Amino acid sequence: MLQSAPLLFSQTLLTDSAYSSTVQRMKSYTVLLPQSYDTARRYPVLYLLHGWGGGHWDWASKTELQTYCNGKEILVVLPDAENSWYVNSTMKPQERFQDYIAQELPALIAKRYAADTSKQAIAGLSMGGYGAVMLALKHPHKYAVAGSFSGALTMPRDLVVREGWNRAAKGNNGDFALPSLQMAFGGEKSPARDTNSVFTLLKRASSLDSTSKARLPYFVISTGIQDQLVHIIPGSREFRDSLYSLRLRYEYHETPGKHSWEYWNEALKAFLPRLFAITGWK
Repeated sequence: MLQSAPLLFSQTLLTDSAYSSTVQRMKSYTVLLPQSYDTARRYPVLYLLHGWGGGHWDWASKTELQTYCNGKEILVVLPDAENSWYVNSTMKPQERFQDYIAQELPALIAKRYAADTSKQAIAGLSMGGYGAVMLALKHPHKYAVAGSFSGALTMPRDLVVREGWNRAAKGNNGDFALPSLQMAFGGEKSPARDTNSVFTLLKRASSLDSTSKARLPYFVISTGIQDQLVHIIPGSREFRDSLYSLRLRYEYHETPGKHSWEYWNEALKAFLPRLFAITGWK
């Protein structure tokens, strides 16, 4: 099924769908095609990941994505990963969203569109910021750049803290994301809580030689200084410090903004020029 959104810009915005064997159901996604789109060519691909409670249409409908990409020769893919935290679920092994985003969907995009799978980047907000960084660390040679905007980078490492708050409040503290976190990463003794931590994944990089480290993605970490969620700013700073200590390539930005679409729109506006400058894409 292929649907075209109303064209207010020079690019083409499409909603497409296909059956996913990794999550065992139909999945929709949105694709932004450049003005120059020509099936005889191959274009770099940016995967933009949504946050908790979001979907594949978020970035296109809630930011000025089309304005920022106008005139750029790039495909932008907006997947729908539900509230999966972009991992292969511990509690529902039939839902392998990590495999979907990192492997199955790129293969589908390369089959249906003029995508250059050797030139990929990934970024996301909140849950999607965690997802982008986690996937880039697990599949480092797939992505040239990984961006996190208000990323929930301390999950699932600090999930036990949230469970403690929940118990203290007798389950009435309004932690809406907790069930999805437990579904994704399992109970308190689940090894998935460690293996899916971006800080654990970074430790693996400490054993790499300088040549291998240079091949890791370039990280762009951004957060709003008025973010309302208590773990976002400390987690982003800790990740920045870890990147610095390992001498990995990164840049870090704290700018005015809350955990809101107003901030993520500005973060995207700042990120895209950096993406083209870092990669040399047009």
